[in-house]
Amino acid sequence: MEGIVLALGGGGVRGGAHTAVLDVLTEAQIPIVGLAGSSAGALAAALYAFGIQVRHNELSEWLKDPELERLQKTGALHQVTRLVDFVRRPYLAEGARIRQGYRALFGERRIEDSPIPLVIQACDFNTGELVMLRAGPVSEALAASSAVPSIFPPVPWHGRLLVDGDVAEKVPVTAAKALQAGPIVAVDVSNRVVPAEPKSALEAALQAGEASRRRLLSMALAQADVVISLAADPPIETFDYTKADLAYQLGRQRAEEALPRIRQLLARPTPASKAWWSRFAQPKPQAAKTNPVAGQAKGQKQHHP
Repeated sequence: MEGIVLALGGGGVRGGAHTAVLDVLTEAQIPIVGLAGSSAGALAAALYAFGIQVRHNELSEWLKDPELERLQKTGALHQVTRLVDFVRRPYLAEGARIRQGYRALFGERRIEDSPIPLVIQACDFNTGELVMLRAGPVSEALAASSAVPSIFPPVPWHGRLLVDGDVAEKVPVTAAKALQAGPIVAVDVSNRVVPAEPKSALEAALQAGEASRRRLLSMALAQADVVISLAADPPIETFDYTKADLAYQLGRQRAEEALPRIRQLLARPTPASKAWWSRFAQPKPQAAKTNPVAGQAKGQKQHHP
């Protein structure tokens, strides 16, 4: 069956937009033949792949972490006001509540048992290498894919330390291409970029790092066939659970706007379908008028398909 492969990027609460995109594609009967997800996108991809239905406004209840809510209120996630914590601790939150939520949602399910081809993307903390998880417990893979450095601890995985897949590639287009299943629709749930002059040396350093990540993101998105961008403005903060419904509604709007492009994409012949039709469009070669027995006697081998 021909269809699209989705590459779903990270974004915390903005990942609710992925649920909206999947709902719109399902309603429009767009076939999905592969899924690659990073961080929040990995959660949405896994839920869809295994047919687990959770309403978008209920999902945050499974994953809400009191530690993150506390940090959100103090502003430590954005302004880095609690510098003592950053100096004395390798991470700000244990992430235990989120990992419990993953286990409650997926139980003992494994990636390789997914009914739809699935890749969960993480990043090697020591090398920066993009890591495509194609086998193993879904809950542990999701914990690794969403382990934001400095916020959550890295996750041990077969001798490696894995962190948030967004560190390697914010929208997992490379992982989606590795599935080799169909044209790629990338969903980027980033906020709209608003140029701003830094007010401190720390802000300047953070903005420089963000600019580098945006450049890598643009290079990845250039490899996709269709890109759906959330471009939330005003921004939806990563762990602001009160904005989950807003992210979903904005995601629906962006997905509906992209439907004509996706339908057009599916209407185009794929390389596989072109090869299939070419068998009928091209004239068959004429058989050589030689004695087949004599030909074999000269050392020729018959090749069977």
